[in-house]
Amino acid sequence: MYYTEQTIFPSVDRSNYRIPSVVTTKRGTVLAFCNDRIDTRIDHADEAHLCVRRKAAGGEWEPEKRLFAQPGWSCYIGAAVYDAETDTVMCFFTRNAVVMIEFHAYSKEELDEIARLRRERSEAAGIADGTFLMCSDDDGVTWYERPLTVNAQTALQTDGKTVYDTGFTHGSAAGIQLKYGKYRGRLLCPARVASGRYSDAEGLCKHSYNNALFSDDHGMTWSSSAPVQHGTGEGTLAECGDGRILYNSRAYYRDAKRYLADSRDGGEHWDNFRIDDFLIEQKNLGCNASLLRVERNVLGEDAALLPDNADAVTIFINPRSENRENVSACVSFDDGSTWSTVKPIHPGLSGYSSLAYSETEHRFFLLYELGNEDPCDIGLNIAEFDLAWLLSK
Repeated sequence: MYYTEQTIFPSVDRSNYRIPSVVTTKRGTVLAFCNDRIDTRIDHADEAHLCVRRKAAGGEWEPEKRLFAQPGWSCYIGAAVYDAETDTVMCFFTRNAVVMIEFHAYSKEELDEIARLRRERSEAAGIADGTFLMCSDDDGVTWYERPLTVNAQTALQTDGKTVYDTGFTHGSAAGIQLKYGKYRGRLLCPARVASGRYSDAEGLCKHSYNNALFSDDHGMTWSSSAPVQHGTGEGTLAECGDGRILYNSRAYYRDAKRYLADSRDGGEHWDNFRIDDFLIEQKNLGCNASLLRVERNVLGEDAALLPDNADAVTIFINPRSENRENVSACVSFDDGSTWSTVKPIHPGLSGYSSLAYSETEHRFFLLYELGNEDPCDIGLNIAEFDLAWLLSK
């Protein structure tokens, strides 16, 4: 039985670390990504950096690297994803020269002026703004940027308007690579679309929805899926044993519930919309979370801990409370249809989380926001544990 925990991104001085995303490679290397929001923890930071820390199998955490850090620029982290077929790690991000700090409904003229000012600052700095992939082909030792190309999808909003948008991935839960059937090898990442501006929960429910981005050419080009339920915002994915994709979403309905959807075409379309009454979350607009399915055949000796009829263990992690506290793991042996065990991890304030599994070390790695006076003011902790600890009483 094994468990250890440490703070690997401590929020001190001007640094405020938020929005985790963690992946492991075939060598057992762990790569922990996040944002550093300079001088603030709020979403619309005037300056934010993209950061990573690396841990080789059996080694210690290496010093932090700043993959993008530019004064006066905001760099928002998306999902990390690992392509095992090409041995490439990718992390979505978008960056822009900050020229607005207020959050309200902008007129077309104001938006045009913001775009013009951004172009000027981008040209002056010699930095392209927009969305990109940060990539590594050498197990996270060195990094390079790749332009991001996404084919958009049309969707009908609840107000009757048609939206043509790609959506963008978000931090917390990482992307996955599909393992079964005709979609084997596809990269699939949770994403979301927000159409227009809004200032309340009702606006979020009408104009926000989750979708997914998928790639069949190892991340060179991406396509946008059809929408999940309206009112969802941020989510996490798992591929079930029958090839079905399970989408588990945060929602803005203030009912403290997780919203579920299924796909049987590799994440291109979603149906069977429903609520999971067992999975509790923050009542005020929810919280991002992580979902991971690990097959019996990669668990090593820990496979003996599974029920005889289970071919995998599925784990859902979030602050299990109507407030952002009590981060816990819910364990399922039937692809999330039912939940058999709840394992508390941290009783205090906590926020977003990201979960990965190392087939080399047979350990789980949980990167999550930790707080004292609010859910994320301490920084990001990494918890390492094995299945024996997870299933212990």
